[in-house]
Amino acid sequence: MACFLFFMGRVKDSVSAYIRYRFTVQSKFSLHSPFIYQFWDRILKDKTQYPAYLKVEKFRKELLKDEKTINRVDLGAGPKGYKPKSRTVKVKDLARRSLVSITEGRFLFRLVKEQRPSSILEFGTSLGLSALYMAEALPDTRIITIEGCPETAALARLNFEKAGKKNITVLTGSFEEKLKEALGLIPRLDLVFFDGNHHKEATLKYWKECLPYVHPGSVAVFDDIHWSGEMEDAWELIIAQPEVKVSIDLFHLGVIYFREELSKEDFVLRF
Repeated sequence: MACFLFFMGRVKDSVSAYIRYRFTVQSKFSLHSPFIYQFWDRILKDKTQYPAYLKVEKFRKELLKDEKTINRVDLGAGPKGYKPKSRTVKVKDLARRSLVSITEGRFLFRLVKEQRPSSILEFGTSLGLSALYMAEALPDTRIITIEGCPETAALARLNFEKAGKKNITVLTGSFEEKLKEALGLIPRLDLVFFDGNHHKEATLKYWKECLPYVHPGSVAVFDDIHWSGEMEDAWELIIAQPEVKVSIDLFHLGVIYFREELSKEDFVLRF
């Protein structure tokens, strides 16, 4: 009963958040910033059917049919003394719950294609599809991705090998254990994708550790910024920082830019 009530509370919060979002969405006609209009036109609303999409989505179809079982370790982000949860799951069930959506994966592809980052850090590899979308957009970029579950990380590596992607490095372990190592492998963060922890304190902690590595040309993407009240709080605290020049709320995703020539503005765009 407690789990059911928690789930219903989450659904109610999500609906309320989406209603608030829809009431604040800006149309393209209100985008007076040339930089944001270009983001809207070339990244958000690009309808081109890139051949790379089909390459990645072939892996999605295979994973959604995979009957193999793995031991899934969920590190999560609980209070002090929290113990990781371990359970046996079918790959297809894990894929159904954890793979980046087609819409968001294609967005990441277009974002990387437009921004052309030399280095990318991803929090939360899962089965590897989000990294594959980004790698397809820019095959020469260096991608470091962190995954806490050893068997999930092994499957991701297998997918990268099948796709012929040698520019993706998977670090297996908790973010606390592996973030310093990841940052040591990249001289600076051109793009960072936070998609592995949905708790306020952890999100802010990882963000603070990454901040010294960003530069004016960096871009950061946060997944599920309206997932809960505390994630909304984390998002608001992040975009209020002086280093952040432009924030873009896409409901499921949040994007921030640091370009010094931009005025500090917050946008809410329909995705």
